[in-house]
Amino acid sequence: MKYYSPFNKSIQDLNPSDLNNLKIVSEGWYIEYKRQLPDSISIAKSISAFANTYGGWLFIGINEESKENPVAGDFPGVPSIDIDSSLQRLRKSAADSLNPTPYFETNVLHGPDEECGLQNGYAVICVWVPQSNNAPHIHKTGRIYRRVSDASEPKAENDRFVLDQLWRRSDNINNIYKTWYDKDPEFSPNEKNFPFIRIMLVADRWMSRDINIDFNEDEVRTALSESSHISSIPFDTVYTHGDMFIGRQLKGNDPFNLGLTWTLRRNLVSDVIVPLPFYSFDNLTIISDELDGYIFKDFFSSTLNGFNIKKGRVIDLNYLFSVLIGVAGIQDRLCHMAKWKEGYHFKIKILNSWRTIPFLDVHSVIQRFEKNGPPMILNSTSSLPRGTDPETYISIPKYTDIDDPGDRVQHQGSFMFTAIALLFGIPPWLDKPENDPDGMDYYQELYNAAKRALDAQTKRNIRQGLLSI
Repeated sequence: MKYYSPFNKSIQDLNPSDLNNLKIVSEGWYIEYKRQLPDSISIAKSISAFANTYGGWLFIGINEESKENPVAGDFPGVPSIDIDSSLQRLRKSAADSLNPTPYFETNVLHGPDEECGLQNGYAVICVWVPQSNNAPHIHKTGRIYRRVSDASEPKAENDRFVLDQLWRRSDNINNIYKTWYDKDPEFSPNEKNFPFIRIMLVADRWMSRDINIDFNEDEVRTALSESSHISSIPFDTVYTHGDMFIGRQLKGNDPFNLGLTWTLRRNLVSDVIVPLPFYSFDNLTIISDELDGYIFKDFFSSTLNGFNIKKGRVIDLNYLFSVLIGVAGIQDRLCHMAKWKEGYHFKIKILNSWRTIPFLDVHSVIQRFEKNGPPMILNSTSSLPRGTDPETYISIPKYTDIDDPGDRVQHQGSFMFTAIALLFGIPPWLDKPENDPDGMDYYQELYNAAKRALDAQTKRNIRQGLLSI
């Protein structure tokens, strides 16, 4: 979907001199000029009308030349000392008066600018409202507003056909998400017995803006293979597949097996498939041998025995924490390359996990298993949050208060771990024991367990003859 703009750049890249473009742009379907910030009801009318129709721009601090020629005439602006309160009023008006609240962006252009006449100490507030896929946005008066031709004021809509079209717009986006949710990977007959985690990532949740990443294959390969001092999950093979990019980890793996895979679409929508180490056992000696390399494997085995679990299926989740930090790091790079300055959203699906018990090499976690019983996944497929529509995707915090990029990525990966922990019945967070206040925090223990997973995998490969001593 393409959107009208009187500029050749995004709203966040505008500067005061760009306002001169508006001297030949008339108020109408896509443009509205206001001398000053109107009352809350009028603000909400304008924003919802743009969102319900084709999207558009609201400029506050601009006079139109005349009714006969409604282009931007002069630029008196809004006093700079009133900008913060004006932005607060604008956002509050939309949040309090519209349901649902539409997405919009703002940018404040401060004077002086000699060409348009914007004086020092004054600014123009630019508001961009994209066409909404979550329409209709209903005003608190009960009316639904739309832009109509060259009308400078939005009109209340009561045409049944138009209203049906607005509702259908929301249905279409929900159907797109349901189709995406339902399209799990194609598994081989053998892979249907092995558990996977599917991480679904989306930047523009309502697809209200035109994200079309213009990356070439080499740029995507760099983004997916770049190492990090915190966590590295490099994809050594990257190639195109239609309008998508596929990243895979093939070194040391059978290429015909579904290993760690990243599928990237050009609208910054991704699917990340993570295979999970998985063991079936019919006696506890086997599971203890399979978990060789972990510190608390015997404690875990004795805990299973204490609940009379002599056979079963165990998922090794230890390397997952490191993988999630790696996923967050790659997503952060992709957003930066796409000049996407906002956060992103995710959903987690666990596939092929029927009757499995999770294992984490963290003493406090196994202590909880010993006290309360080990959790077991009872369904083959689980997801969090439940549901398929855009509202069900979890927003990843941007952690703008954290200066170090590595620390931000680590927090984002930890945030994703929370959803997976809840699905597996694992604590998303545990406080330090009162008798050990100097001990490591929970996430540090998870990170250390992830490092031990590498040792466990090496020993496993040696036992299976995949690696020589």
